[in-house]
Amino acid sequence: MDTSLARGVVAAAVDGPVATITITNPAKRGALEPDSYRAIGDLVRSAANDTSIHAVIITGDSNAFSSGMDLAAFEGIEVPGELGVVETMDDIEYMAKAITRAAVPVIAAVEGACAGIGASVAFLCDLIVAGEKAFFTVPFTAIGLVPDGGAVATLAASVGRHRAMAMALLHTRIPAAQALEHGLVAETAPDALGRAREIAAHLARTPREAVGRTKAAVNRATLAQLPQALETEALVQTRLLGTPEHAVGVAAFRGR
Repeated sequence: MDTSLARGVVAAAVDGPVATITITNPAKRGALEPDSYRAIGDLVRSAANDTSIHAVIITGDSNAFSSGMDLAAFEGIEVPGELGVVETMDDIEYMAKAITRAAVPVIAAVEGACAGIGASVAFLCDLIVAGEKAFFTVPFTAIGLVPDGGAVATLAASVGRHRAMAMALLHTRIPAAQALEHGLVAETAPDALGRAREIAAHLARTPREAVGRTKAAVNRATLAQLPQALETEALVQTRLLGTPEHAVGVAAFRGR
């Protein structure tokens, strides 16, 4: 695996058969930057292409997996396509496909806040291990946007239509225990990263091709609508990012 593909607030390390991708932006609770999505996608693809790697873990720190997009990155946008919006949506789609199509399982180890596009990243993963104080929320509509990163498709596949609708429209904050009850996460644990490493070690002892093909089969059965969802998100989000409602929503969010 080529860890030099890491950049910005995204770091990477390899420990034997396990690659770990870490979101490192503690000052902004793991907020993701425009170059973060391509970096995550590149790292996952590099790991999947390395036959010595059997699992990938994506994590943040003890306070947050990721609070979402760094809104300052698109401050002042007036016209769709400015400030790399179209490119960022392309990168988000690239990341989503890299995670869901990787030939190895991708595990999200979540502590603290997992919000917005940060939650979308976690939902794309094959397994989510949540710390006991973790919580999930997708408040896109509060800032005049639609959920992106495939969140609508992955949420509905995990929790069903009505719970997905409630999270998307009402910005429901789902604590770890409730997320487990709803099927949003695979497990909760006192130490999410520690437990994710245990799972990854177990996967490393299982035939790699069998695991990869099983992952692909499950995703074909449950995420058939993901490619179309990503395409639609890109079109709608690019337009919404240039609306007055988005600007007002961001201003209100920052003023809280």
